[in-house]
Amino acid sequence: MYSLYQFFICLSVIVVIFLTIFVFFRNKATTNSYLFCALSSSFLLWLISYAVIYSTEKEQIAYWLGHLGFIGIILIPFFAAHFLFNFMNIKIKKHINILISITVLTFIILTVCSNLIISSTEANQWGVYPVAGKFHFLFLAFSAVLFLYPIYNAYKYIHRDDITSIQKQRIIYLILVYAIYFLLFIFDNLFFYDIFSFEPVFYLTAIFFMTTTTIIISSYKFTNIKIASIKMLIFLFMLFLVLVLSNYILIYSTNIHISNFITFMLTIGCFIIYKKIISKTEDLLFAQNKHYQNLLIHAASGMAKEHDIDRLMKLISMIILKTVKVSFVAIFLENKNKENFEIKIIRSFKRSNNELLFSYEYEHPFINFIKHKEDPFLFDEMPQFIANSVVLPFRSALIIPAFYDGVNGFMVVGEKNNNDIFTKEDISVFKMLARQTSLAMENCLFFDEYKQAQEKIFAAEKLASIGGLAEGVAHQIRNRLNQFALITGELKFEIKDFEKNNETYLKNNKHLQDSFKYIDELAESLKNNTVKTDEVIRGILDFAKMNEKHRMFETFLFKDVVDLAYDMLKVKHHLPDKLIIDKDFKETDTIFGVKSQMTEVIYNLIDNAFEATEEKQKILEQEEQKQYVPTINITLTTKKDKAIIKISDNGIGIKDKHTDKIFIPFFTTKSSTKSGTGIGMYIVKRMIEENHKGKIWFESKYKAGTDIIIELPNL
Repeated sequence: MYSLYQFFICLSVIVVIFLTIFVFFRNKATTNSYLFCALSSSFLLWLISYAVIYSTEKEQIAYWLGHLGFIGIILIPFFAAHFLFNFMNIKIKKHINILISITVLTFIILTVCSNLIISSTEANQWGVYPVAGKFHFLFLAFSAVLFLYPIYNAYKYIHRDDITSIQKQRIIYLILVYAIYFLLFIFDNLFFYDIFSFEPVFYLTAIFFMTTTTIIISSYKFTNIKIASIKMLIFLFMLFLVLVLSNYILIYSTNIHISNFITFMLTIGCFIIYKKIISKTEDLLFAQNKHYQNLLIHAASGMAKEHDIDRLMKLISMIILKTVKVSFVAIFLENKNKENFEIKIIRSFKRSNNELLFSYEYEHPFINFIKHKEDPFLFDEMPQFIANSVVLPFRSALIIPAFYDGVNGFMVVGEKNNNDIFTKEDISVFKMLARQTSLAMENCLFFDEYKQAQEKIFAAEKLASIGGLAEGVAHQIRNRLNQFALITGELKFEIKDFEKNNETYLKNNKHLQDSFKYIDELAESLKNNTVKTDEVIRGILDFAKMNEKHRMFETFLFKDVVDLAYDMLKVKHHLPDKLIIDKDFKETDTIFGVKSQMTEVIYNLIDNAFEATEEKQKILEQEEQKQYVPTINITLTTKKDKAIIKISDNGIGIKDKHTDKIFIPFFTTKSSTKSGTGIGMYIVKRMIEENHKGKIWFESKYKAGTDIIIELPNL
């Protein structure tokens, strides 16, 4: 004979099997999964055995099924305890584990071989059910220990400092579930004493425990602990209400089928009421969350009005920090030149961390993991080895990728100050915020590029006008130089003519001989310097009016470029004897580019390096000046697809406040006594990046020196 009650138990069996399969395949073949399967098997042994009892008419079969099902009951607290310890990565002490295992085995043997645990079976109005033996109460006491022992350890675990808010939240959930199920487990076992006149509800308690545990271990997207607690309390109240009403229906009803049907309808009605109560409760308790979510949505819609990317990042970080109330906010943006993601801003209420610098290379496992994520995700979702590789001053909770068209980057958000977890609604809002942030940053970059384009046009026009003026001035200077050359030639000719016509007089006057010799040397020096100055001006004019041949890319000796730049440096400066120019490259080393432009680049850089050493010399004490040796290192490293040029000096270096301005046109750090115009580094950058499609950057420390690095693509 089959009843509606058996149907509910069979339905519970199907639910438990489904949950077991779900957990096993979702969490892979881990120890947790195996322990969960063992726990599920214990429930199934209990449920299936007792479901069959109600339909059998043979007393002996019911007796043995009662004993068999009770073995499942014995194993439930045993596997539940091991599951919770394993979930927390805590090992049970060896001697305690041995004692528990021996006690469990003893209860199983007593159940199978005697009537001390289950004495017999008894027919009730609702069906056949086992009766407790003399030692059954000992099992209840042992079960209490098996439930309370892991709960106590879990309580200590949540007070550790090395766990995240998600881990803490999950363990709190499990503590709550275990505590409630412990009471329900004891309640289920009281049916063996024939205290109640209504049907046992162990199938409901089994579904409660298995379902809640599955949700906790398989997903982080559950709600606040306050909501969970209220849900469970309301659930228990509804369950108690159904049981009490069912008991009264059973007392006053003569038909068991009508009683079961009315109980089923009561359950449906209570479930509908439960859903409505929970909905209203969530609206009340999540009012604060919805408030800051609305603020974030409103802030995201107004981001497009901001055109400065630095102010935009400060705005975003402060909005999240103040509205969501988290421990910190950090924003990383892609740097394509350095092939990494650099931290651009980090904000926290606890302390200032703007001086902290972090970057992650493209190949970093953290970056690879983020690139495969479109939506925001919790930090705890990452594999442990990736999480351990992330270095940040605060504990991270939420990662928000922003890999859209235009700007690539991500945001790291710390834990909420009230230790709440980020809900599904939070993550949806942050997803929208990430997209709006990316669009706003792309808008900022567009305005920056527009401003740079305008500056380039202005600079080009200015350079063009300066170039035309310079050409006219150079023409006038060359005319004067020609005049100086003629005068020098005439002077030398006049000296030689005088010496020829007055040879006798000069022999008798030693002082006059020395004077004429000195005048001749001055004339020769004037002639040589006039010729060199003319060559320099001709080179400048040739560079300004570069023909197509000189703009051709070719492979040439790097030594030729360095030597020519060094000769130009000697013309401009009186180089001290103790200056060291170290050339760390082979004479046969070559680079690919425009030779005239690379000559201009190298000359500008070693000229700046030399003047930096002179500036440093001025700030040194007298004793330090004697020991200081100005040094310029020029190195060339050739790789398969690129050539790297590095020019280093031990000069004055660059102050931090000037590092962002070095490549800006007409900006100079040189003193007023120097001839700096601020255009040299701007031209160098354009020649390298625009003409040669290379990269240029620098590393500098004030009063220590500067390294300029150029990366050129090879043919």
